Amino acid sequence: MTTNLIIIFLFGIIFVGSSSLPTIPYSKYVPNSIRKYSSGLNYYWNLLLDDDSLYVGGQNVILRLNRNNIEDRTSSIYKSIDIPSKRDEVQKCLSHSLNQAFDCENHVRVLLRRKKKYNDIFVCSTNAFSPKIYYFNPDLTEKQGSKEGFGYCSRDPRHNNTALWTDEGNPENYGFFYTGAVIDYTKTEPIIYRPPSDDGTIKFLRTPQYDTDWLSAPEFIASFDVGSNIYFFFREKAEEQRDIFPRIYSRVGRLCKNDVDTATIMANTWTTFRKARITCLSGTNDSPFVFNDISAVTKLHDDRFVVSFTSAPGDLTTSIICEYSRRDIDSILDGNFKEADSTSVWRELPRDHVPDGVSKNCESNGSLSDTVLSFLRSHVLMNGNIFSSPPMEIAFQISDTIITRLVTDYINYNNDNQITLVYAGTQDGQILKLVQKKKGEKFVLLTSWILDENTNEKSPVRNMILAQDTKQLYVSTDAAVYQFSVNQCNRYILCTECERDPLCHYDIQQNRCLNVDENNVKVAIARLQPESWCKKSVQRPSKVLELTRKKGETVWLQCDVSEHLRSSVEWRWNGRNIQDTLFNNYLLTKEHNLIIINMNNSLNGQYTCFVGNQPMISYSLETDRDSFVYGDVNSVTTNLSRRNGECNCLTAEKYIEKYNDWCKEFENYQRAYNEWEVLRDQSCPKP
Repeated sequence: MTTNLIIIFLFGIIFVGSSSLPTIPYSKYVPNSIRKYSSGLNYYWNLLLDDDSLYVGGQNVILRLNRNNIEDRTSSIYKSIDIPSKRDEVQKCLSHSLNQAFDCENHVRVLLRRKKKYNDIFVCSTNAFSPKIYYFNPDLTEKQGSKEGFGYCSRDPRHNNTALWTDEGNPENYGFFYTGAVIDYTKTEPIIYRPPSDDGTIKFLRTPQYDTDWLSAPEFIASFDVGSNIYFFFREKAEEQRDIFPRIYSRVGRLCKNDVDTATIMANTWTTFRKARITCLSGTNDSPFVFNDISAVTKLHDDRFVVSFTSAPGDLTTSIICEYSRRDIDSILDGNFKEADSTSVWRELPRDHVPDGVSKNCESNGSLSDTVLSFLRSHVLMNGNIFSSPPMEIAFQISDTIITRLVTDYINYNNDNQITLVYAGTQDGQILKLVQKKKGEKFVLLTSWILDENTNEKSPVRNMILAQDTKQLYVSTDAAVYQFSVNQCNRYILCTECERDPLCHYDIQQNRCLNVDENNVKVAIARLQPESWCKKSVQRPSKVLELTRKKGETVWLQCDVSEHLRSSVEWRWNGRNIQDTLFNNYLLTKEHNLIIINMNNSLNGQYTCFVGNQPMISYSLETDRDSFVYGDVNSVTTNLSRRNGECNCLTAEKYIEKYNDWCKEFENYQRAYNEWEVLRDQSCPKP
């Protein structure tokens, strides 16, 4: 009969009377072979991976590191370029800023590679609140002089910005930047911007100045080039709710790359820009909980976006991940408009109020009438909300941390099957490794990597980038850049742990977790039936120890597993759960080691430690027929000199061996007693 769980701390012992097994938790550790580059607190917020180089943008510095070993400063690839602000620029900044040590430095905020025509490294930095552009060759030699960078990146290093470069789909097939930034001191002039072409034939386009219906104090999160569109993800003040109380909504904005200046009432203004609210819901349809604060976005192929949100400030911190299809996003952005009526209440605009000529997506805007242009100038907010796919489904949730960065990877197997991997950087310096076996399923947390266990400060993850060819992950924080392989298979102990990770495979012959060989047929089989594969691979424990103990003795059996697995330990006696058989004769320590009390013949047998249904170690325990009694010399002689009816010489070596056993047993008792004293002092008031 299953009993309720009873936990009693006594000499560091836990009594357990429940036969249920918890789900195997995730592991947390510093990755193997992790590399670190640091030259102090330089705010390494931008990363760019290209060929054999990892470019890093920081405070007053641009780095070129060897992507194979970022610690190697002797490599011909390594280079460090200082780009401090000039003294007069710093003095001007001081009149607007309160933090000279941070605000009035030169922070790199945009770091992009242009290949086709320019073959350069493009940099935009804050330059003491006066943004500046730099052009470098791939070896970081200066290509041309710097110039002002207003619109390319934000003035304030604290203001988020986003930028990308694309060579495809633009007017006249030119290459163009698309940026989202804040270009004034007070954060009242945000901008989504495309600069003019080099020859001036294509004029610049931007969002209108000081128009909060277009952008209202936005925090830009990310931007993506997909097909004929550029998508911007950001959060902003919700103008449609300003008459109630201030709210922050998350948005997806979309514009067309073929948009051109109309030279009329919308001169130098986007005519294709639209935005809609994006939300992630949990709970039920009757009482949903809405997550409004978007924190990170990544794109999977060209049809899916993986987005993280956080709970509102003041609530218990929770981060969630939801998935969105591009089709669902476009259906809202191509849907009905929303506008404010005479009472400033925002409502859905009937279709018959939309003038003819307002296109859905990326039709030429060169011949639009003034009526259409006037409508587009005052209508950018769409009526519907963008919900996750499927709706009301959270793909992942974690408490007590904020996700700051997302990177995706995927693995194809069996031709038509795909596994998705997500790496999530957090505000407290962790990297979460998540897996989704099938599209639409929830993500499972496999591992939490800690970047540096030797520091008490948990620095936020600022940026991440994954090298698809080598599976090396590059992570930046305020004070360092890290490099390590996402293949950490040898850190998994259990077959079930191993097989959850698509980069790993549990080898039956070697009885350990190895990096996956995608061409191996056995791997494909395990992917389809991991439970049966693990059951087949772990029939016997990797270690069996034979022990003989005296009658009346207390026996200590150790199951040495990682801390994150201890709660999943199950002990079995002769194949049966020990909690159902020997309740009065055993104790479990806090580490889930097993103590057998009052050893006797009825307790003989095989004791096996299981974790996740996998045997870790087994003890074959027998009672000595000639029991030893403490202090009885004759018992010592009998115990050591007569075994199985045979006479053996009583030697000093045998006596020392037995004496060492006594010492070990005493140490176990002493440790348990010390733990009890600590617990007593913590829980009992002093007289």
